[in-house]
Amino acid sequence: MAARKPDRRAERSRTALMSAFVEILLGEGYEAVTVERVAERANVGRSTFYMHYTGKEDILRQSLTRPSSHLAVLVGRDVEPAALIAILEHFREQKKLNRVFLNWPIRPIWVKCLAGMIEPRLAQVSRLARARPALPLALIALQLAEAQVALVAHWLLGNAACKSEAVAEVLVAETRALVAALLRLKADSLPVIPNEKVRP
Repeated sequence: MAARKPDRRAERSRTALMSAFVEILLGEGYEAVTVERVAERANVGRSTFYMHYTGKEDILRQSLTRPSSHLAVLVGRDVEPAALIAILEHFREQKKLNRVFLNWPIRPIWVKCLAGMIEPRLAQVSRLARARPALPLALIALQLAEAQVALVAHWLLGNAACKSEAVAEVLVAETRALVAALLRLKADSLPVIPNEKVRP
């Protein structure tokens, strides 16, 4: 049986909704975002919005998935710091425009989104290592996500003059150390998720 082709009209609507959401969010802030305004700006009906997203927090989480994926893969994957330079440089170049993501009320939503991506990876690492986690995996995932987002936010919002290479190095080292400590493993014995096909 042949795979179904993606519905181009649905994909166009989804893309238009995401673009409209990001425009309102970056231009006016999260409080100004409403389903009605996003649908109107995307030139679609509210029912079309709800075909793709459950509400404004859902579309926000979807918008955070791609940048979060670069951080989530640090759990269960042997990532070289150099692989993070491009995304960190992008964050730095866009920091004035994207500072809304680094502050309340979006930052805690970003942390939850990232934690949701980290938790299944932690479960795989824990199984592979036969670990005895110090805390529930959901709490460990939140701790890891909070540490990663905090480092990026403080780097971009603060006055610390450090290069993206240093931030990348610390992100990798900090994530490995926290995973090892919270799963009660040695940092040099952390397993890598096998046969994984993801982009760094």
